[in-house]
Amino acid sequence: MSAIYVNDPANGESVTLSELGRRYGLSPACLSRRYERGYRGKKLVELVSREEVARAKHAEYREKLERQQQLVDANTAALMRPLNHIADVSKMVGGSQHV
Repeated sequence: MSAIYVNDPANGESVTLSELGRRYGLSPACLSRRYERGYRGKKLVELVSREEVARAKHAEYREKLERQQQLVDANTAALMRPLNHIADVSKMVGGSQHV
């Protein structure tokens, strides 16, 4: 595997991801993942707060639950309507005629 060279956002120097990680206190694996995701420059070495990540995941989870509840509500709303209209339809089709 060949080394990946990037520019240090602080001074523009071309360095490997490993060297960049040593400079900023990040693991090479972390920098590799970020690099593969398309992060470059300051975003590549930006420190992320665990609290921020937890808040974002929690908000995403709440949105998912709300979408699921909306689907459940939409699917059960039709089932909760009275069935009076079925009797009316059977009369129009001729369901009340006996031979």
